[in-house]
Amino acid sequence: MKTPTNRLRATGFTLIELLVVIAIIAILAGMLLPALAKAKGKAHAVKCLNSQKQMALAFLVYASDHDDRYIAGTFAANAPLMTAPDVWFKLLLPYVGNNTNIYKCPGHFDGGTFYPNLPYPVDYVVNSHIIRPSARALRTTQIDTPTDYLVTTEDSRQMNNFNWSVSDWNWIRINSWNQGNAALYGVGLTRHNAGAQVALADGHTEFLKMPPRLTTGAMLADFGPIGDCKIGTPVWNPPTQPKVFLRLTSAGDAIGGNVNLGF
Repeated sequence: MKTPTNRLRATGFTLIELLVVIAIIAILAGMLLPALAKAKGKAHAVKCLNSQKQMALAFLVYASDHDDRYIAGTFAANAPLMTAPDVWFKLLLPYVGNNTNIYKCPGHFDGGTFYPNLPYPVDYVVNSHIIRPSARALRTTQIDTPTDYLVTTEDSRQMNNFNWSVSDWNWIRINSWNQGNAALYGVGLTRHNAGAQVALADGHTEFLKMPPRLTTGAMLADFGPIGDCKIGTPVWNPPTQPKVFLRLTSAGDAIGGNVNLGF
C-alpha cells in the first residue's frame, strides 16, 4: 500500500488568514459606513421636507375653514408653550391628524431633551408675519405671491421661541450664526447638508443652501436665499436676489418686530 505524500490539511483558518479576513472587513466597513450615513441623512431630509409640506398644506386647510384666515394666537414661547391652547402647533394639530410626531425632525442633532415648557418636541418654527402671534389673523388673499414667502423652517426643540419675526432672524444673524450656536437659535437652519428645509405659503417645500457657519464671532452679512422683504428697506440686504422672503414690505416696521405688519 502506498503512503500518500500529502496529508489533508486540517480544517479551519490559520491566525494569519483570520487577520486578513478581519482587515478586509474593516476596509469594506470603512468604505460603506460613510455611504450609509449619507443615505440616512438624505432619508431624514426627505422626511423633514414631507413633514413641512404636510404642515404647510394644513395651514391652508385651516384657513379655508376660518374665513381664509391663517392661524393666529398666543405667542409660542416660554410658559404659554405648555399652558396656552392657541399656540400655532396646538391649533394646527387637528389638521395633521393629531400626530405630534410631525413636529419632530428625524435629523435633529442637538440632543434628545427639549425645552421644559414644550408639551412635546417641536423642531419647527413659523414665520410670525404670516402665522401671527396676534389677534389679527392674516388673510390668504393678502399674500401677493404665495410661492415667494416662507411659512415654516427648522430649529432646535431646546429653544424657547417657535414664532420668528424678522427681528428674531436678525438676532440670529448678529448673535448666533457665527458665535458657535451656544444659544441654539438658528441651529436647525443648517441641519440637513448645511442647508435649510423650508415650506412656502402655497404649500410647496424647498431645500435652501445657507451661508457657512464660522466661529469668528462676526455678524452674518445676510441669510443668502432667505430675504427680509420685497418692498422697502430690508434689515439685511443680500448681494443677489433672495429666493424666498419673510414679508412683503418693511413699511411702518423698520426692524421687523411688529407681526401685525409686513403684508
